[in-house]
Amino acid sequence: MERLLDITPVDPGAALPTVDAAVLDVAERAMSANSWRALRADLKVFSTWAASTGAATLPASPETVAAFLRAQADAGKKAATLARYASSIARAHALANQPDPTRAELVRLELKAQRRALGVRQKQARGLRFRGQVADPLAAAGPIGVCVEAMLAAAPATLQGLRDRALLSLAFDTGLRRSEIVAVRWAHIEQGSAGSGRLFVPRSKADQEGAGAYAYLSARTMQALAAWREAAWAANEDPIFRRLHRARDKAGADVWTIGAGLSAQSVTLVYRALLDQARDADLLGAIAEADFDHWRRSLTAHSTRVGLTQDLFANGQDLAGIMHALRWKSPQQPARYAQALAVEANAAAKVVGKL
Repeated sequence: MERLLDITPVDPGAALPTVDAAVLDVAERAMSANSWRALRADLKVFSTWAASTGAATLPASPETVAAFLRAQADAGKKAATLARYASSIARAHALANQPDPTRAELVRLELKAQRRALGVRQKQARGLRFRGQVADPLAAAGPIGVCVEAMLAAAPATLQGLRDRALLSLAFDTGLRRSEIVAVRWAHIEQGSAGSGRLFVPRSKADQEGAGAYAYLSARTMQALAAWREAAWAANEDPIFRRLHRARDKAGADVWTIGAGLSAQSVTLVYRALLDQARDADLLGAIAEADFDHWRRSLTAHSTRVGLTQDLFANGQDLAGIMHALRWKSPQQPARYAQALAVEANAAAKVVGKL
């Protein structure tokens, strides 16, 4: 278990609990890479705190776990993070065949108390909609403020601009998460009808076992992909979105070389670069400096997924269709993304707006 948790025994003279190496191996293979990293990180936080207080970590008592959760809440951790810590501690005990301290009423009540004290609302990425804050994206005459359409128009006709335009267009059409965006290969693109296409998504956060699913690609995205591929030819099995390295020749001209696939962290940087270009091209309208700075800080790789969901709701698409299009298993998250939009169509809005 030392690979996951620095073990402090209840009794210094007692034998340390052990975990079969085969159990650890199969646990790592059964979990996604992100989940495995999160488990290790959570248990490191727990073992560091336990070492500082002299508390036993495995098996941990309910009193120890409750005290740990209180300490983390005092340190500014959110309710969702505390729940994840408890889950990771439970998983560590299960792997070691030890009693789960998080099932004790003391720990359950501590988590409930922290949810009441801290609130359960989580921070949400700001939605990047196609034409901005409009009542219906299909009825709007043009882009309003910060939006996908303005950012696509701002992308320059350079190698980087072609890549970034294709990335943003595909990300909006499909609502992919950042890890899914950078995992897309040319072999996953299929031609559809009337210039549109399909993207095969072999694996996603909600599909860890690789059943696969399809996402729609607009003619706009297919054109952007074709332009990017023509400029940076790649084999079918290559990642579509790759790093670009810039150098200068003796004359001072830019020389670009294409490297490995983009990292997931790079997607947000691409979005922010396009946002900067849209402002420089005066495509965002009259936006105050403070508003632009707030937009830039809150814009993340997840913003396109939120924005697409909001546009679909704004156009009147039903929840079941939205869940299918964006490959959700639970209605909770898409409904939360549309929570603010729903205010404009509720009973009060229909009456008060006409008074």
